[in-house]
Amino acid sequence: MANAIEKIKTPKGNLEWVTISGEGKENLSGKMKYQANVVLDPTNVPAHQAIIDKIDAFWEENKPKGFTRKPKSTGYYFHDPILDEDGEPTYNDDGKKIFDKKGKVHLTFSTDTTFPSGDTKVVKIYNAKANVVSLGDKSIGNGSIGYISGAMGIYEAKAKGKTIDAGVTLYLNGIQLTKFVEFTGADDGFAAEAEDEDGFTGVDADENSFEPEAKVKL
Repeated sequence: MANAIEKIKTPKGNLEWVTISGEGKENLSGKMKYQANVVLDPTNVPAHQAIIDKIDAFWEENKPKGFTRKPKSTGYYFHDPILDEDGEPTYNDDGKKIFDKKGKVHLTFSTDTTFPSGDTKVVKIYNAKANVVSLGDKSIGNGSIGYISGAMGIYEAKAKGKTIDAGVTLYLNGIQLTKFVEFTGADDGFAAEAEDEDGFTGVDADENSFEPEAKVKL
């Protein structure tokens, strides 16, 4: 069922390469998109593996009828490159980077920068208390922590009425921040330290759609 759509919200993870303002980021097809990645560790965190299983199940239940090949993409990608003895990424004979298939993965969510009417699309930002906030002229940098809310859908490419490629697309709707690290123009991808006790709250609280982040006392 290639037109299937299902809502999805990720577990909490490290946010990377968030571009949700201005002209957006060019995708592989040359189209400008707003985009955000969340890094998960499915090998060690059951909730992270569960979201991967959910995406895989969605594909199996809704892939184009008669399509027997593997999906071209699933919205999640291996994240950790295998390094050589000098700590540099390794590459295969085709010049492609080799990744650790037992390491972390990242989910990539995207959306058009404008509506069909031409109006600019706004990706809402929520704080740890699940209220809509404004970041002003600040941007989300690597090392920020939070959740991504959106939807997953099936895409397919056809030629002469036959499906030649298909996969899962993850659509970006909103981001909830529990820790905010401002992008300063030179993100180096450092891991975030433990978040503040009360979590990121931001400013300009508004109506919420994310649930407040639960606090667990050990």
